[in-house]
Amino acid sequence: MNEQSQITVRVKSPEIGEFTQLAPWLPCIIGRSPACGIFIDDPSISNRHAVLTHSREGGVMVRDLESTNGVIYDGRKVQQTDLNLPAELILGNVSVNILAEKETASETDNQIESEELLHTSAKESGKKEKKPDSGIAPRSSGLSKTEQDITCPHCWHRFALEDFLYIARHHDLTGDPLLGEDAQQRFLPSKFTPEGHAVDSAGWVCPEVACPRCHLRLPKTLAAMPPLFVSMVGAPASGKSYLLTSMMWELRNTLAQKFAITITDTDAVSNQLLNEFEEALFLTSDPDRKTALKKTELQGEMYNQVRLDNMLVNLLKPFLFTLRPSEHHPDYENVRHRVSRTLVVYDNAGEHFEPGMDSVENPGTQHLMYSDTVFFLFDPTKDSRFRKRLGHQTDPQLSKESRVQRQEVLLTEMNNRIEKYTGKQHREKSDKTLVIIVPKCDLWLDLLGYDIPVEPWRWQPNYRTYGLDVDCIMRTSFSIRCLLEEICPELVANADAFTDDLVFLPNSALGCSPELDEQSGMLGVYPRDIKPFWAQVPLIYFLHQHGLTPVLDNQQLPEMPLTEVTAARSGDIFFVDLPNRKLPLQVPKNYKGYRLRCPETGQWFRISND
Repeated sequence: MNEQSQITVRVKSPEIGEFTQLAPWLPCIIGRSPACGIFIDDPSISNRHAVLTHSREGGVMVRDLESTNGVIYDGRKVQQTDLNLPAELILGNVSVNILAEKETASETDNQIESEELLHTSAKESGKKEKKPDSGIAPRSSGLSKTEQDITCPHCWHRFALEDFLYIARHHDLTGDPLLGEDAQQRFLPSKFTPEGHAVDSAGWVCPEVACPRCHLRLPKTLAAMPPLFVSMVGAPASGKSYLLTSMMWELRNTLAQKFAITITDTDAVSNQLLNEFEEALFLTSDPDRKTALKKTELQGEMYNQVRLDNMLVNLLKPFLFTLRPSEHHPDYENVRHRVSRTLVVYDNAGEHFEPGMDSVENPGTQHLMYSDTVFFLFDPTKDSRFRKRLGHQTDPQLSKESRVQRQEVLLTEMNNRIEKYTGKQHREKSDKTLVIIVPKCDLWLDLLGYDIPVEPWRWQPNYRTYGLDVDCIMRTSFSIRCLLEEICPELVANADAFTDDLVFLPNSALGCSPELDEQSGMLGVYPRDIKPFWAQVPLIYFLHQHGLTPVLDNQQLPEMPLTEVTAARSGDIFFVDLPNRKLPLQVPKNYKGYRLRCPETGQWFRISND
């Protein structure tokens, strides 16, 4: 395939029929999760079943993502293999045909777009379209051109498009049974304006909508832009607020400049606190004045108090962002529907994740059940063994007065809550992606024994954007994993027990150490000194996982001398024999095919895909 040509995917399912969809760039994940690039709502398909990506020769290859029913190609079950296009894959009961763009050139753009709309409608597994009641025209309400279920980011209730409540605008129409006497009324509209806007009982046009369960205001874009959910988990005072602030600030610039994707606030009200944090760290008028972010509280402005089932509950306010491809994106017309998403990020107080803190009145961590990815912060300054390795540092976070904590307990508690909420069987691994973020890497990165690049992406001439260097991310992940296995092995063991889709990433939200304020006893930082490192990488990797950012092709990867090795697989581990090493190095299966470094000998090697 020259110049990373697009491919077309044709799906034939006994459950939802047939549809055709373009895969604008690779990698592209196929699965039953709506977040996948190729969404197939068939019960024989796993949530993240397989991924299509570029082979080292520039063609296309498929990799099984440890699916339940596997991937069959050319009559045999495969884990990973190159494809000769056109190719047919069997995923469960579904036939998936992969064709190069030139093989489908005779099809018109309108035909493909029509089939894409049919595919979107098929998300309800054959559910028939509901006809609007007399006088109600939901299809002209400006919400969406296609029927689909919506998940409320506040209470996680799933509901159909026509069940949106509207928020009355007339000042006399107040009093809501769930939100209180001062809140504007929520109502199901009985009439619309010619432009499709709902009208309240006083005749006022009402553009704002709300969830039919919790009655909290929702952005209309949720109907047109499917959400992607991210949960942040970590111990109290581990730096989650600093990380999220630097992450979003850096992401706003990186996505637009490097990947031709814009990220904006979906709702300025919901993101107000985060915007204030960004201003304090990055837009202050006095960069020489020490500043600090206030701690996330268990209750207060970060939560909405709602009466649900005759009980007052505190629901965590999500941060909402809109992702859209820029108009100068090299493949704008083909990707503008698929890349346009609503990014929903949750950031609880660390105390919420401690054992015993989950209750009916405070169900603030139930978003874990719905999140596509969990970012777990492991703070090395809170681990006594890590602190010994950093004893030469003068950072105030390493003082004897600083609290240490067994952070793997929070990981266990997180897993227990997900099991409780989802009904997942004990010892059954989650299909979620778990990113272990090790922050404050300006203190510990030298422990890896080699330098990692400042930015894990490079210019990709064929895309005319940058491509994510996944090879760099995975080899960095493996090095951090080895370091954590040496210092705090129980954390790695707990993460392995949670999921097979696991990566470890370094991060420094500030790029410098905070300073102690002698008068207040609080830690602060001078904005002039802030230089984040890899702050946005976890979210860019998350977007890559869902096929929304291009990947650096193999021809663009930097050269690296590799040692020939032999590897034997046992279950989910490869035992790799390396020269000058007595015992085999244990490498999890998800690192197969990437260039890795032995932490003891410094040798670079790769487990072959053969």
